[in-house]
Amino acid sequence: MLDEGVWAEIKVEGHHLRLFSEHSALGVHASVYDVANKRWIAPSEAVDDIEEGKEKAIAYARNYLRPTGIEFPVLNWKKARAV
Repeated sequence: MLDEGVWAEIKVEGHHLRLFSEHSALGVHASVYDVANKRWIAPSEAVDDIEEGKEKAIAYARNYLRPTGIEFPVLNWKKARAV
């Protein structure tokens, strides 16, 4: 069960990623999901807090997009379960 968390979305040049930093009963985790390809780029990795999770998720997404030459967009983080 999710206690708190944030998520952000990247939609650019055919790429669609969702970045998560969430605190649940299992602790705080960061992850990145490739919506377009329906696979986890970075499945749930333990972190110390929500802010570290955001940084970790951003790092994974940047590394994933780096070979494409796409400029990394500014992210709009939303509270978990928000639309």
